[in-house]
Amino acid sequence: MSVVRRRAVIFAVGASAAACAIGACGDDPIPGGLGADAGVPATSDGAPPGDAAAPDATTEAGADPPPLVNPSKHNTVLGRPTDSSIAVSVLAGGAGDRAWVEYGTTLDAGRATIVDAKSTAPVSSVAGEPMVIEVTGLARDTLHYYRVHYAAGGAGDEPDNLHTFRTQRAKGRTFHFGVQGDTHPERANNKMFHADLFTRTMEQVRDHQPDLYFMLGDDFSIEKIIENFKNANYGAGYAFHRAAEGVASYATYQSLPSPLSQAMIVDGKSAPQSNAAYLEMRQKYLGLAANATPLMLVNGNHEQAHLANLGGVFNNASIWAADARLKYYPLPAPGGFYTGDETKLTSMNGYPTIAASDGYLRDYYAFTWGDALFVTIDPYWHSPTISPDSTLFADPEPQWGATLGDEQYAWLKKTLETSDAKWKFVFAHHINGNNRGAAAIVGAQEWGGAPGFAANRAGWAKPIHQLFADTKVTIFFQGHDHMFAREKVDGVVYQEVPNPGDNSYFAYNCDAYAPAAITWQGPAGYGVYDPTYGVRMPNTGYLDITVTPERVRVDYVRTYRDVDLATNPNKIFTGKEKNGEVAFSYSLPPHPSDSPVTPYTCLGAAPPGGWVYNP
Repeated sequence: MSVVRRRAVIFAVGASAAACAIGACGDDPIPGGLGADAGVPATSDGAPPGDAAAPDATTEAGADPPPLVNPSKHNTVLGRPTDSSIAVSVLAGGAGDRAWVEYGTTLDAGRATIVDAKSTAPVSSVAGEPMVIEVTGLARDTLHYYRVHYAAGGAGDEPDNLHTFRTQRAKGRTFHFGVQGDTHPERANNKMFHADLFTRTMEQVRDHQPDLYFMLGDDFSIEKIIENFKNANYGAGYAFHRAAEGVASYATYQSLPSPLSQAMIVDGKSAPQSNAAYLEMRQKYLGLAANATPLMLVNGNHEQAHLANLGGVFNNASIWAADARLKYYPLPAPGGFYTGDETKLTSMNGYPTIAASDGYLRDYYAFTWGDALFVTIDPYWHSPTISPDSTLFADPEPQWGATLGDEQYAWLKKTLETSDAKWKFVFAHHINGNNRGAAAIVGAQEWGGAPGFAANRAGWAKPIHQLFADTKVTIFFQGHDHMFAREKVDGVVYQEVPNPGDNSYFAYNCDAYAPAAITWQGPAGYGVYDPTYGVRMPNTGYLDITVTPERVRVDYVRTYRDVDLATNPNKIFTGKEKNGEVAFSYSLPPHPSDSPVTPYTCLGAAPPGGWVYNP
């Protein structure tokens, strides 16, 4: 069996066990099988022999070896994988440190040494910034082993443990990827985040090693820093307006008694607890899994990385949030393997712009992997008059203020319409970047084509949802609402993704999901909604999605702390839950082994008074 097949068996058996407990066992725990060649590297694009997939080391004919689950000594994070390259980001201890990567496709019998290893050239840290090593010329569709070598001060060699990564899967190959919703580390102390629980979720990702891991935003909030800035310079309760503070000159901003701190936002220095946590999140949590699984980030509203904040007193908050994201996480840039945002961000009203030399935000991008197209979209960097769901300005949100913008819409339309991928997955923080729910608001604004669409979106051929339906988008993944929910409109599955560290184990905003009917204001012939397909479940965990040529399998992997299961203070557990279990599974197309849909009692948008949180 391959690694993916072995993982799928474990997960599907867990799902089948859960289903059997309520009398719905399926005969085949892995719907449709994983394909006869699941463990056999192959190419299908006529590549030259030198670019063909290299054989992995195997424990049995055609099978991947067991995954390597090793800690990283130097906090390594993978990013922007392609068919022949990957970026390896290594934290530096100080200026002058150096790092390089040893890599290959085969281990010795003891699984301790890379056979016929190659090495990259060393990369130095000029001022203590992370060292990003581009590993190129890799074999296609291949499992690679690698080891980071580190030289403090430029001298010596401190080799890291062995880890793995994969280059792009070829068509016809089975793989799996992960998705999580809002981390909200700033909501610690029993508000929506517990460090131990998020660690458990990251450990599950580490152990299962998906090819890719998508984070859907609200993972790196800086809002407490902004709140302190507002209070220190304007006083508590001051109402900010776009026509005033939103266009204040840079000289006016610089004259404030307490301007924003670049070091605090970018590097978290002296930041309030769990705020500006781009570095802290990597050091404490994401580094647990990202040495074997590339991270694919999506922007959320609470990052406050918004176009509408630029050119005024909040400019530097958004710019430095973008700088922190690009400094600590190697993200895809447009050109070649990835397509995406090709507009270079420039200075506005005399304020600083991002530090990236190419000017790219890397906020939305698309690529193919196996039989799937992956597309991320972002309204926040493209809504010029309003930050969707922002709390910085007192101005009301205009109905048509939130937008992908003309350029991103044209790119999205071309990407979806020209793709021949069998499966299409789209990721965003939320529909239109704001509000609650999915099916209930799918007909709103530019998403569904509400009245006024033609006048307010001149030149757009059709609303976003209609574009999804016409191009047969398989699943749209979103966060923002802090629960697990599944709905379907016009054949498009709208999947709300759970929080990964919420120790309330609550289904926030469940009242916005699985309505009996929806109000459709868009084009005639669309808005077909099946209320029987709706599923609502509480936090916490992540989604693991297996993609085969025949079908897609979505597993909700739930995580728990032992103390919460043992004490069950809110009487929400049955006594059968286990950390890492698959609490719900479904397939596209459906399969007899899918979990049955059971009713869920919604207790409201937030935990009721008296809800107990274990410390």
